[in-house]
Amino acid sequence: MVSVCQVERNEVENIDKELFYSYIKSNKPVVFEKYRSQAIEKWTPEYLLSIIGDREVHVNMCTFGSMSDIVPMKFSEYFNKTLKNEFPTNDSNGERIKKINKPYLRNFGMLDEFPILKEDVKNNESIFNKDVHNMVVMGSFIGCKDSATNFHKDTGENLVSVIHGKKFVVLIAPSDETNIKSKLSQEIEVKFDSNDFGSPIELHPAFSDCSKIYTTILTQGQSLFIPVGWIHYVHNIDTTISVSCWGKEMVM
Repeated sequence: MVSVCQVERNEVENIDKELFYSYIKSNKPVVFEKYRSQAIEKWTPEYLLSIIGDREVHVNMCTFGSMSDIVPMKFSEYFNKTLKNEFPTNDSNGERIKKINKPYLRNFGMLDEFPILKEDVKNNESIFNKDVHNMVVMGSFIGCKDSATNFHKDTGENLVSVIHGKKFVVLIAPSDETNIKSKLSQEIEVKFDSNDFGSPIELHPAFSDCSKIYTTILTQGQSLFIPVGWIHYVHNIDTTISVSCWGKEMVM
């Protein structure tokens, strides 16, 4: 059985650059429990619908697979179905739809398209030192209940902030990447609790050779720092709205 540990938590109220970069230097994930953002109060369903409305969006099935996994629809249609939990749980053959195949509006460019929304989360971007990370990219994510990603890694230092909802996150250090049985990680789902489907992470055969796995639950007003190269999996326990901010070192 693989060793499973909780991600460190920090209750500091103001995340300054010195503290943030100390975690980057140590290559260590951390949950900041007291994330502050105007978006937490402002981004009600009514407000987001009034700003974004019927703009066409590309809803992804988080297999990170072919373009056929992308479905265009109006933002209002996707968001209202998500809020009402109206997406089907079974396919046309009556088979249960896996979490990674549920609709997930991920890396949505609404912050660039609607600057009034980006203003509400500008403190995420300002935490990065532009002399070190000369490219900072922001994206928003809106996931329906029980949607999830495959295990994957990012190409930048990532600060994930939950505006509404709840996420279950699994993280694996780069040193254990070669110990992951990738095919099994895709075939067998990760079970979050007794009401979920799949295998508990500590018993999951895909990770039996890993030395250690980290898990955490993120709720509204919390942020998770995911160091570059760390493999991670994200399960939206509830309908969840979050923002990711990636700091990247680009060669000029």
